[in-house]
Amino acid sequence: MYPTIESRADILKMLEELSENRQKIFAACEALSPEQLQDPVYAGTWTVPKNLQHLAWAEAYMLGWILKRPGEFASGDWPKEPAADLPSLRKAFDEAHAAVIAFLKANPESVLKEPCLYGRGKTNQTVGGVLFHLIEHEIHHRAFVVNKLAKLRGKA
Repeated sequence: MYPTIESRADILKMLEELSENRQKIFAACEALSPEQLQDPVYAGTWTVPKNLQHLAWAEAYMLGWILKRPGEFASGDWPKEPAADLPSLRKAFDEAHAAVIAFLKANPESVLKEPCLYGRGKTNQTVGGVLFHLIEHEIHHRAFVVNKLAKLRGKA
């Protein structure tokens, strides 16, 4: 079970930080050539756009589980991955992020303690736990993306 964050203000602050870092990542991506963006940097790993595509999809996916609580988010209803071009990725991030923020602001803080199934294994979580996972998941991928961007800028 993921740790439960029970403060809406804390989650909103963390989401703001994610958004600020996304802007920096997109600015760095726009300074690279299409060939550089398709370089995985490390053989067998995802490219920067593939990582971003996964993150944009995952935010919508995690919110889908939250919205279906306490029931299951059927795989047939899962979001489709956005296209891997930068404008599509930026739009997908903005839409998913806005939906998470809207959910947080439209519900009482107590929603964070509500039970929520999550993931392929349908584990018992709380809404705050799934949101914790959303934040930690992006931080995990961001570390790899930022490292790759630094290496790609060095290859210019």
